Amino acid sequence: MSNEVSDKKGLPASYFEYPWRRKGLDHDRFPFRILPRMAPVAWPGKKGVALWVAVHMGHFPMDMPEKPFRAPGGMERPYPSYWDYTQRDYGNRIGIYRLMKALDARGLRATALMNSVLATRYPALMKEIAASKWEVAAAGVDMGKIHHGGLSEADERALVKEAVTTLRGVFGKSVRGWHSPAHSQSMRTLDLVAEAGLDYVTDWINDDMPYEVTTSAGKLTAMPLDWDMSDQRLLFGQHMATEDFTDSVKRAFATLSAEAASTGSGRILTLTITPWLMGQPHRIRALGELLDHLLAHGNVWPATGSQIVDAYAAQAKADQASP
Repeated sequence: MSNEVSDKKGLPASYFEYPWRRKGLDHDRFPFRILPRMAPVAWPGKKGVALWVAVHMGHFPMDMPEKPFRAPGGMERPYPSYWDYTQRDYGNRIGIYRLMKALDARGLRATALMNSVLATRYPALMKEIAASKWEVAAAGVDMGKIHHGGLSEADERALVKEAVTTLRGVFGKSVRGWHSPAHSQSMRTLDLVAEAGLDYVTDWINDDMPYEVTTSAGKLTAMPLDWDMSDQRLLFGQHMATEDFTDSVKRAFATLSAEAASTGSGRILTLTITPWLMGQPHRIRALGELLDHLLAHGNVWPATGSQIVDAYAAQAKADQASP
């Protein structure tokens, strides 16, 4: 970095050096679009809303680093915090089984956004996940290994490769999606994910519908994994009541259903939940009631992330082929 000072505030001249500074978007990953003006999307069965249940399955090591930042849900007390560690571990020991039971009772398949270290730490759980027919997406190695701009390309490539190789060793090529721990990326994460042979990513929260992302290794599909309405944000981050979380999902569903009906184009409701939060005994009944409310509407297509990606891609291809 240059030592030349550009103004009285002490900012180096290199602070203003940015190759993508221009009118419009500051990157070439995807073109700008306006959702209400995009071509209508028809989900299978002409359903209005695709219900995507995404479950964060993470491992929070007790020696999690504080830099470059602490991941959401990370340790709150100094090492070794058995209190923090065991609270998160509750999700992988107990809470996940309650979620699986609630979803299975309603014929729902979730997408597990899974840290790869769980595949070696919990082999019995992996057998349960495989038997449940859930989809598994790679979510990095663990919550202490964040993807960020300070990583070298070689180090980040090794993290992506370790996560994908480990999980595909258990679940095969059905592992098609990627979620970076803490939603964090470097400028090259997308390229490395595509290089690893994955199809979609869930880190960006700037849309309600899928869209194509350009990488140096081909195309990816960006999927709208909800953060603003996730249980980690509302229940853990903002300390809201369980009923506030479920009411928020219901209000979102009402809006998306109305938009689908008025525009003739499908929408996606992403239910983002976490085993150590929604898998607690005082919350699991509320989750069941929420799922019953959504399914009772009748205009819902329950789907995994890859099913939504495939349906969206097939329709986009058909639209391109139309005269």
